[in-house]
Amino acid sequence: MIQKFSRALAAGTIAVAIWTSPAFADRVLSGAEAHRMLSGHTFEFNCVDGTRGEASYAKSGVATASFRLGGANVDAAIQRDHGRVRAEGENLCVRWGTLNGGKEGCYKTVERRPGMYRISEGQLRWCELSARRSATERASND
Repeated sequence: MIQKFSRALAAGTIAVAIWTSPAFADRVLSGAEAHRMLSGHTFEFNCVDGTRGEASYAKSGVATASFRLGGANVDAAIQRDHGRVRAEGENLCVRWGTLNGGKEGCYKTVERRPGMYRISEGQLRWCELSARRSATERASND
């Protein structure tokens, strides 16, 4: 019994050590870094409130999104919005036309792993962004 417990404890300790190692750690991006890394890409996104969709972020700072708000059923119409993105110190700020009531929101941006990011406003409001591969990338990797 003690031997089983010791093995489980050792396995758990190793798992925690691996999980918390720098190779798996989130990397906080400055606003300027986030702007450089995200611009020119299209992302699928899922937010903690259930809002989900696709967003494109042009190098010019213009963002477009097609989405369904959290709580909307699968048959609900897809909504669309446009916004402006800018770097502000440690944050990436977005002012959508209708989302967020048209008010600018500024977000901490974290690179979770290559091609996956989290933007957040504190602990309770966040969205996960997953970069979509281009048709050329998909064809060369398939």
